[in-house]
Amino acid sequence: GANLPMLVTTLKTFYAKMGYPEVRVRPAYFPYTEPSLEVEVKWRGKWLELGGAGIFRPEVSEPLGVKWPVCAWGMGLERLAMLVLGLDDIRQLYISDLEWLQNQPVL
Repeated sequence: GANLPMLVTTLKTFYAKMGYPEVRVRPAYFPYTEPSLEVEVKWRGKWLELGGAGIFRPEVSEPLGVKWPVCAWGMGLERLAMLVLGLDDIRQLYISDLEWLQNQPVL
């Protein structure tokens, strides 16, 4: 089954392969996982939170017939898109300016 060191190694490897070698995890609280982590990468000299992770609590996985620990991870697709597009504000992903949208690359 999954364990916390395995999850942290997976997260650091994933983000390093995405081009973000400086990754840190911090303790966090999410209602469906325990332990829970926030994942951050170094971007433009600052730490940027990309998402949350943890090990699903037994009351989440056992009703599904899963009796071993399971990793949970939200990778922060919006924040990754923000980095790829060079945006400074995540809200720019949701603007309705058609001219701006037409000039953006397709990911």
